[in-house]
Amino acid sequence: MAATLQPEIEFEKEIYLPGEEVTGRAWMSTTKNMKVKTVEITFSGKSVTTWGCGGKPVATKKTPKGEETYVEMKHEVWAPDNEENTFPSGDYEWKFSFELPKDCPPSFEGKFGFVRYSVLLHMEIPNGKPKNVERAVTVSPIIDLNLIPGARDPTKIHLDNTAYYCQCMPCLPARGNVVYTLTSPKLGYVAGETVTVSGQIENGTSKPLRLIEARLNRKITYREELSSKGKKRQTQNADRFKSKIENQVLETKIERCNVGPRTNTEYAFTFTIPPVVATIRNSRFISVEYFVSIFGDTGMCNRGDRASLNILVGNVPVSSGSVALVPQKFVDGNAAQAWKSYLKPNYTYQVPYYG
Repeated sequence: MAATLQPEIEFEKEIYLPGEEVTGRAWMSTTKNMKVKTVEITFSGKSVTTWGCGGKPVATKKTPKGEETYVEMKHEVWAPDNEENTFPSGDYEWKFSFELPKDCPPSFEGKFGFVRYSVLLHMEIPNGKPKNVERAVTVSPIIDLNLIPGARDPTKIHLDNTAYYCQCMPCLPARGNVVYTLTSPKLGYVAGETVTVSGQIENGTSKPLRLIEARLNRKITYREELSSKGKKRQTQNADRFKSKIENQVLETKIERCNVGPRTNTEYAFTFTIPPVVATIRNSRFISVEYFVSIFGDTGMCNRGDRASLNILVGNVPVSSGSVALVPQKFVDGNAAQAWKSYLKPNYTYQVPYYG
């Protein structure tokens, strides 16, 4: 009868803050003696970027494009007491406790990388395939917008954009300029809060403006480790050459209009920020930014830049005298996509939400 292995990992709670101790236990059972060289429990927190041929997500652990370790601690919890590496049958339990750094980015799972905190149980089997079981846990720093300079202040951009006759034929002359002004009453928001943007569009083209499109966007940048192997670093083209960009449209709103040539119009849009991770700027290989963009369409084949206003997403809202938000709760973010083959059970990180 073959041995029955059922390694499992359990945390004392689902969400931890930086500086706290991640505590829990690992356990397993076997119905007969086995050969095992060592059993180790490793806690790690790291950001990893990875993608395969054709830009596809990579589920198994392979050489990363970029990797930054915030914490890594390993404990050997069992070793054989004889030369035969006998692992006696029975029930086993090992408790663990690992301290988180005080300054680390929040848990995040993306298509081409992640910021992940996990415990790995590793069993080294002589002349056999190692047994690995990994379980991830959410780390959610307190990102208090009241402590970030400028988060409560109004923010504004101005864009003078050249509109062309045809995106397919850039050799044709320009139609004229479309000038955007885009403002928001503050820079900082939290998930579940309503973002208000307003402004003016000046239609300096020879065609009427028929449609205004507003988007709430998320931009995820996955960076590749810089190296000299066969590639030269080009500073002016670094993002395109060494990074993979994932642009996500979280919500789109459209307003039909009829703004004649050489006239202007005002607009206003509102968006509710869905359950998303806070802005990430303190990871070397992964960054997450949020934008509200505006575009005025002057024709079926129109080409031009969007006016994009960068906003900051935290998880403690700006204090104000306005209507209070509902209490914070944690909800599911995205499920793990990259390097998920050892994760048991399937992992979905949690995000704070005021909805």
